[in-house]
Amino acid sequence: MRFLTAAPLLALTLTAFTGGPHAPQSGRGSMHGYVAFDDVSYNDVTEGKIQAAVELRGNTPGNHARYTAHTDNHGGYDIPAVGMGEYTLTITAPGHRAYRIDLYMPSDFECRLAVMLKKE
Repeated sequence: MRFLTAAPLLALTLTAFTGGPHAPQSGRGSMHGYVAFDDVSYNDVTEGKIQAAVELRGNTPGNHARYTAHTDNHGGYDIPAVGMGEYTLTITAPGHRAYRIDLYMPSDFECRLAVMLKKE
């Protein structure tokens, strides 16, 4: 009987210390992606023979943020903790045409994008 009265108090205490049913919002998003290369084998990518540079740059008067990354040996990249706002994403690699797109990054959003860079 005593357990039945203590259980709601325990649940309320755990809720108070863990932030409730929803995690607190940070106001920051993240970007994860994958880059493939036209006419390049996956083995060349895993051996590090080609790598792409990724740049996410704020494109409004109030947003001058700049985030950069490079692809890993699987073609993946991560840009953590991106502030909310409008950006231009540019992905470049030697011998390939640049990929460029404008995008909006909402607060607490996880963006995933796969791109194939075409040969020049």
